[in-house]
Amino acid sequence: MTFISVIIPNYNHAPYLDQRIQSVLSQTHPHFELILLDDNSSDNSREIIEGYRNNSKVSHIICNEQNSGSPFLQWRKGIELAKYDWIWIAESDDFASPFFLETAVEVIGNASSPTLFYTDSFTVDETGEPAEEKFSLKKNKQFNTTKWSNSYDNNGIDELNECLKFDCTVNNISAVVFNKSLFMANKQIAGDYVYYGDWAFMISAAFGAGVHYCNDPLNYYRKHSQSHLNKDTSIVTSRHEHFRILRLLWYNDKVTNKKHLLDHFVYNYLSFGLMHDGPKKGWQIIRYYFRVDRSLALKVVMKIAAIILFRIKRPFYVPVKESKK
Repeated sequence: MTFISVIIPNYNHAPYLDQRIQSVLSQTHPHFELILLDDNSSDNSREIIEGYRNNSKVSHIICNEQNSGSPFLQWRKGIELAKYDWIWIAESDDFASPFFLETAVEVIGNASSPTLFYTDSFTVDETGEPAEEKFSLKKNKQFNTTKWSNSYDNNGIDELNECLKFDCTVNNISAVVFNKSLFMANKQIAGDYVYYGDWAFMISAAFGAGVHYCNDPLNYYRKHSQSHLNKDTSIVTSRHEHFRILRLLWYNDKVTNKKHLLDHFVYNYLSFGLMHDGPKKGWQIIRYYFRVDRSLALKVVMKIAAIILFRIKRPFYVPVKESKK
């Protein structure tokens, strides 16, 4: 029997919260606990959450008295409370097919080692209506591949070098079920990121796990103006986090083709937006690179100088080889 700890970390998502909670309680796989967290919402989220206090599936309800400033700190809180080895972080503005957990358990129930399971996703708008094409179609176009057209199993290191080191191709944490040990081994990441902690976690997990992708779109990712990444994003914080992710990859011997990796990060992340708010903010970002890692920063700055001087242009994504089916 495979038991799952389901964590719903909420912040100001009252319009979507009932649908999210009901989509968890309606799962055809019945063996789970539900942990409800609220990060000091200013809407009526707490009232909605309190309505589920007596539900037999709900093991914890915790409401912060002060906002944590990071959804990834809420992840950590929930995972530390979880009593089971398998985790589903069901973000409060998304929802799922009733067969999501049943499908995941068919894979992870037979896993002999830590596993990262994820599914394809529909993108929907505020009302739940389709907003964009499925993640699989977008990724296949961006990476010039058919990789995500079919389900597959892959070694985590291979997955990393094929695609995950270039972008967070595990697009939405709501579509993921993972072994608790993968997070606990890297839980310090939760305090280091505001925007891209999911990508940093996926990278860290891939170093020690297998990956199973299910091409059934059993997750519904809601795209709306108040979602975490659609709010105003600090260019400075964003560039800082991308530099830390590059460092995470750069110094690991299992990551291949470091020159290509450096080019990709500089052209598509680290140089982007440096002059967005004027040279002062750009220099602030550059100084941060040098303060964190002088050697790597020097490589990055030389690439940035080449972009400016020679107007070099590169594609955003790179082709990946096909995974074994």
